[in-house]
Amino acid sequence: MVSFKERYAELQQFVEEGLERFLPPEGEGPPRLREAMRYSLFAGGKRLRPVLLLEAYALHGGANPGDEALPLACALEMIHTFTLIHDDLPAMDNDDFRRGRPTNHRVFGEAMAILAGDALFNHAFATALEARIPPERLLKVLRILTEKSGLDGVIGGQVYDLEGEGAEPTLEGVRRIHERKTAALIQAPLMMGAVAAGAGEEEISRMERVGYHMGMAFQMVDDYLDEVGDAATLGKTPGKDRAQGKLTYPAVRGLEGTVEDAREEMERAWALLSVYGERARFLRDLGRFILERVS
Repeated sequence: MVSFKERYAELQQFVEEGLERFLPPEGEGPPRLREAMRYSLFAGGKRLRPVLLLEAYALHGGANPGDEALPLACALEMIHTFTLIHDDLPAMDNDDFRRGRPTNHRVFGEAMAILAGDALFNHAFATALEARIPPERLLKVLRILTEKSGLDGVIGGQVYDLEGEGAEPTLEGVRRIHERKTAALIQAPLMMGAVAAGAGEEEISRMERVGYHMGMAFQMVDDYLDEVGDAATLGKTPGKDRAQGKLTYPAVRGLEGTVEDAREEMERAWALLSVYGERARFLRDLGRFILERVS
């Protein structure tokens, strides 16, 4: 039986090859812009979101991932990278490091970093259109992608994050940010993978709920690590959330409460996955992998 780590590594490599396949080829667009796009897109990272999409696709019976699911997985990773580039900008969180190396704007300048993020967001939709699935499924996938990355998704969450700086920490305020800024892009791949495989509305709704709980747990772990981790482990500057007066789970629940809440959220995700039995083993193990960072 293939282990979780082996399966994850296989999916990661599949995604890496897909990103090379779908990025604009040499000679298309300004070279400096392509370089800036590649710099952040291939800066490492777990490829968590495309892995989730591919696994949700397989879980619901998808059998042609290279043509049907991989373009969607790569599109989602491009959008995720766009959010990271813009999140790091001086006007946003003003971070100097991401994944252990200088952030995009520190290398290419602020204007080029903005444009690299814009280009990745734009190219993501061209990439998604490469998915060879029935038109009605593709429309549904694109709607999910736009909603989860847009006004009431990641972009809206970033607005609430900025507006919340220095405000009195409340659980409601923290959840309002991270339901959008984090959980939305964990929900999206699970839903998109299910849609691409031809799943019904009940399964798609279940994936949305699984993604919500898994995404909230993921953010709680991130907030905890920002308080106790070091730069070498995190790949970015620790303690910045507290220094900037960000609304975080530890500010409301404390460190122990944050870890406890993360485990409860993940248990809710596992309960929803129980209907799939052993077929959801990888997703359950992925949840454990997320939690292991605070164990």
